[in-house]
Amino acid sequence: MKPHEMFEVCHARYRGLRGFLGGPDGAGGHMAAVDLDSPSAGYQWRPDRVRAEMYVADFEMIAERALRRPEWKGRLKLFRVYFLWGVEYRRAITLVGVAPGTFDWWVGEVKKTLGREFDRAGLFPPGRYFRVRGTCEAQMAETRPASRPTK
Repeated sequence: MKPHEMFEVCHARYRGLRGFLGGPDGAGGHMAAVDLDSPSAGYQWRPDRVRAEMYVADFEMIAERALRRPEWKGRLKLFRVYFLWGVEYRRAITLVGVAPGTFDWWVGEVKKTLGREFDRAGLFPPGRYFRVRGTCEAQMAETRPASRPTK
């Protein structure tokens, strides 16, 4: 899979979890009313709240660290405005303060850079991230050596 596609997968999961946790476009983690007369949308997987918060925080932290280069200040601003805050395309171009062509080029660079970084850091694929986090803690507890009395 290409790095920009990895970014898009991780970003889609990020947006979904922000909505689940009560982001700007979400319901705040509350259950919507059920209409028993209409068919169900089917099973929708949701992680527990702590793991969802960890994914959101890791997504933001990894991205901020990867884009922290001094010559990439504009790209970091683009990431915050366009990808984190979800500002509409035309408005984001104005807020970032660059030409549309430059904005599009920077979007491609940000996606490629962050896709590689998310893969390296274990954020991609999101399913593995959630599966590993839960089993890793259990494995660590099982393999932890028993404490020895000190002399």
